[in-house]
Amino acid sequence: MRFNPREDTRPLRSLLTLVALICTFGTAVDGQDRHDWQSLARLQAGDRIRLSLKTGPAEGAFQNWTSEQVTAGTVTARKEDVLKIERYRPGAWGRGDRAAVGGLIGLGGGFVFGASIPGGRIERGVFLVLPGAVIAAVIGALLPSHTKELIYSAK
Repeated sequence: MRFNPREDTRPLRSLLTLVALICTFGTAVDGQDRHDWQSLARLQAGDRIRLSLKTGPAEGAFQNWTSEQVTAGTVTARKEDVLKIERYRPGAWGRGDRAAVGGLIGLGGGFVFGASIPGGRIERGVFLVLPGAVIAAVIGALLPSHTKELIYSAK
């Protein structure tokens, strides 16, 4: 098969445009300054947090905070000793979940890509289903999990 520039490439362009748009959308940032101690107001009693202290990490259930200190579990840390505070996000997806979703997306993407090649047929779409699913599943598994949300950072 030879490439003929006169063939209709609109389906391929549409697919590439859609992929580019999806890649450029990021998660919305809520705009709060993470360097401000007041950002601890976002925490609720019982939230599972990780404190990065000058002396090492500590984890526990958030209890309370004041303008001078924060208490999590049995640890009470002074503001000047805290480097970072992160909240564990409940219900975060595991590696297998991300791989499964990536595989499903790759299944559809491989089919659409194969079928949209100029002069393409359904057979080409079916032929690219498995490679698309495998590639997308690997990418999904390698994506970072984002199980923690940054609440405060001294830096």
